[in-house]
Amino acid sequence: MIPICPDEVLERNPQFKTVFQNLTVNKLNSDASTKLSNEGAKESEDVDKRLTTIREDLVKTKIIRQRLVHILNELPPDLREVIDLYLCSQNSGAVLRKDDEAFFLEGLPLICKALNKVILEDATDLANMCGGNDVTPYTLPAHIAHRLQSLQSRRTHLYNLRTQSLKKTLHLTTLLRTQISITIKLIEQTKHGLSSRAQKSQAKHLALVSESLEGKVKIMYFEQLDRIYDDDTTGALAFYKEHLEDVKVRLKKQGRKAEGELEEYEGFGEGVKRDVVRYAKVLDELERVTVEVQRLQGDF
Repeated sequence: MIPICPDEVLERNPQFKTVFQNLTVNKLNSDASTKLSNEGAKESEDVDKRLTTIREDLVKTKIIRQRLVHILNELPPDLREVIDLYLCSQNSGAVLRKDDEAFFLEGLPLICKALNKVILEDATDLANMCGGNDVTPYTLPAHIAHRLQSLQSRRTHLYNLRTQSLKKTLHLTTLLRTQISITIKLIEQTKHGLSSRAQKSQAKHLALVSESLEGKVKIMYFEQLDRIYDDDTTGALAFYKEHLEDVKVRLKKQGRKAEGELEEYEGFGEGVKRDVVRYAKVLDELERVTVEVQRLQGDF
């Protein structure tokens, strides 16, 4: 995958832009593989084919060796010994004896039958894992090829999505950088710009105006005090104060006199209290008789 380079970077670096365009157009494919000439491409294809064939042979050999170990119990003892010798010779590079090799070749049909059974079971399991009942061991290669083709197309689609995502990311980064620069400018203008200076000057002016108004209010307050409390008013208030003090003294004297009379009244004892109660009853009876007389006079 060729990395994306922003257009702004390419425009600011013309020489790098030329090199980058040459690489992306003439030298490399979209997946970053090299664009070769016809002869080079043919040689590369031949090498790829040979490598693929060698890899397939190695995989087949590895599978056969692994499965030979699993099917040893299903074969006759003599044939198992020959297979062990064959596997050891393959690992060590030794050569089998002619009679062992002949016996091994005679037992090949039996070995192939057992191998075919095991490999068919493995292929069936693999087919079940790949597609369930729709895929059989015989259709498995075509199914795998289809899967690989689908995987390649999805890789291409993923590459396109990544390309679009990178472009959008670069665009968002540019917008973010622009936003940050504008924000910094606004902060500078707000804190140190003309509007900030104007606000500070206006605040100072308002502070001076408020101080002057406060001084004027104090002057008016003292002037009103002088107007209200003139000499006549002060004299009248002083005379009224003396009058209140005299009234206070008289009230105190009357209070002390009333307290003395109350003490004298309390000194007479219970007899006086009974007389007072009897006198109150007589007054009540007199009032009742008076009301009755008035009623009788009204009747006549």
